Amino acid sequence: MRKIGTAIAPVMLSAAGALGTSVVHAEGLIESIIEKTTFLGQFRVDAAFKTNDEQNPYNQNAFPYQNEAVSRQAYLPPDLGGGRWGNTEIPSLPFVLDTNDTVVRNDRATGEDYDWNQVNLRFSGEMDMRFNRQWRLNVKLRALFDPVVHDGFDAYDVMGDQGGIAKGRYDRYADTGETNFYQAKGRNGENINPLEFAGRNYMVDFPTFIINYKSGKYDLRFGNQQIAWGQAIFFRTLDVANGLDLRRHLIIDRTIEEFEDERVPKLALRATVQATNNILFDGFVGKFQPDILTNPNTPYNILPTQFYRPLDNYHTGGYDNKLDAGFRLKGDYGNWGWQAMYVSRYNPLGVIRWAESGVNNGLTPWGGTVGTAVETGYLLKPKCSGSQNPYDNFCRLYDSVGEALSHAPLTAGPGGVYSDKEWFATAHSVRLDGVEVINAAIRDFPALRDIFASPVANVEEASALLNTFFIGAGGSIRGNLQRDYFREDVFGFGLSYVTETEDNKSFWNQIILNMEVQYTPERVFTSPDLGKDGLTSDEYILTLVAEKWHRWSESFPAAYLVGQFMHRSESDLIGLHLDGYGGNVGNTDPKQPGGISSANYLVFAGFQPWPNKKYIAEWAILYDVQGGLLFQPLLKWNPGRAMSVDLYYNYVTGDLHGDGSKTLTRALDHVQEVGMRFTYQL
Repeated sequence: MRKIGTAIAPVMLSAAGALGTSVVHAEGLIESIIEKTTFLGQFRVDAAFKTNDEQNPYNQNAFPYQNEAVSRQAYLPPDLGGGRWGNTEIPSLPFVLDTNDTVVRNDRATGEDYDWNQVNLRFSGEMDMRFNRQWRLNVKLRALFDPVVHDGFDAYDVMGDQGGIAKGRYDRYADTGETNFYQAKGRNGENINPLEFAGRNYMVDFPTFIINYKSGKYDLRFGNQQIAWGQAIFFRTLDVANGLDLRRHLIIDRTIEEFEDERVPKLALRATVQATNNILFDGFVGKFQPDILTNPNTPYNILPTQFYRPLDNYHTGGYDNKLDAGFRLKGDYGNWGWQAMYVSRYNPLGVIRWAESGVNNGLTPWGGTVGTAVETGYLLKPKCSGSQNPYDNFCRLYDSVGEALSHAPLTAGPGGVYSDKEWFATAHSVRLDGVEVINAAIRDFPALRDIFASPVANVEEASALLNTFFIGAGGSIRGNLQRDYFREDVFGFGLSYVTETEDNKSFWNQIILNMEVQYTPERVFTSPDLGKDGLTSDEYILTLVAEKWHRWSESFPAAYLVGQFMHRSESDLIGLHLDGYGGNVGNTDPKQPGGISSANYLVFAGFQPWPNKKYIAEWAILYDVQGGLLFQPLLKWNPGRAMSVDLYYNYVTGDLHGDGSKTLTRALDHVQEVGMRFTYQL
């Protein structure tokens, strides 16, 4: 940290003098503040190069069954006399032809493969201005630029197919149709983060912007800030005050940093009070800020882009005016310690569910004879009166199929799902039930039943329904989603103990043992069927941590070692409910998910400095007991002259043993990359 007050003070004092004698008395104060102001700057380059040929399976040109020929068959809908889905083929109707085909998902959804997962140029700056012994202003700025070494998917490339992809105001693609890497907008076009300025390939924000008052046992901080109550690697049992920003590198950058770069800052008032010699009180009240999800077709995207990016209701649902609040009590008594916390918050991950498309796009002319048959059959029905029920199939709610689809979550358009096989493989890869998501859409949106969709009982019936509508749409159908948030009460408790042995050099001496427990009653999760009400259940999370500093020899500094275990009763490490686990994986026959009873993870991490600290070896291993693995070895080089270089490798697999259908890391097992970080302290 470098003081620059000596250089700036004469200029400011000269300006003050020019204003007149009334400011002369302020000169001493201004000079004192400037002398106590410090600045810290850092320039950084982050890059990650792919070491495998596998592309992100949630992006265009890499979906399941890409470039494979898949046969499709259309059927007479049960509501038109077909009995059940798949029972009677449409050819029984004399005026309908061409009811089966073979589709190849390829150039209809063009995009560029990624060789570089990440290339970021970043500047971070911090200003700490002390007014006196009690008051200070602390501001941290982060500016990031992506030179865009890959163009990604461009929605304009498919504008001539099936009517193109609807733009949809900020929430789907950039204004130009190209991949949008960093903007995070609500469905009304407003920023989700108020102190953030972002575009397609850049972002600037303020992770910290606080006024701090500290006197004696009181410490008050007001402004944009992160509140870190947990220190575990990968695990956030008690660290629940802030959401996570997944846009830059998910959670697989330098893992030892414990989400420092991922926490979403929030406008809050935080108070820390040393209540007694042994007990610390820490509480906050803050503006609710949700998790920031990855954007479509970006290298680390985790949301299938056959579906529009979830329309975020943060502003339109009034969540931007909601408050989170909580407190923690922490006590230390020699080798023993405890902590207890309570937080009332809106879950920042939110609940993703089906949404109306708002896109009036019918089935003709691209839907062929099947699309024409559906459109004709729809127009033959009379309009419903107020007393009629469209589920009786005797009347229609809207003037056209296009208008009906605008009130449904499915839209005819390119770059969506092209076959039943792709539908099931993609749905199950993100912990959804490929059969029940259809039934939930029909149940929650009468417009689908209005155009002859009806509930299905199994995979076979779902396949018949899906392929009928894919053919009728003239190629593919895109899904429409939205994200809402639900309040929850989070209770936490922890115990800690530091071991002591008679031999101070023993490995078992000074091990810090921690147990943390979180309990949340009636937590609302995204339902595996994307239903409007979500899935509600009580959840408890248990985490055990053992950490220590240990010196292996006199010639080397002490190494830091940490081992962790987490048990989760209802959700995985990301927060998705476990009922969605167990579906088919990749290009295999559809199998509905059966769920798993719990999620369990092990972590072993640490670092070992060299004698002169010129090099530091780091490692982090996350093991999912169902058969998943994330392994990150890292070597840090400090050549001097305010420079450092980190070189690491990310290896992820979802099927270390088993078929991968029950592991968290299956969603990321396409990530095999060499990463580099170059840092220069200004």
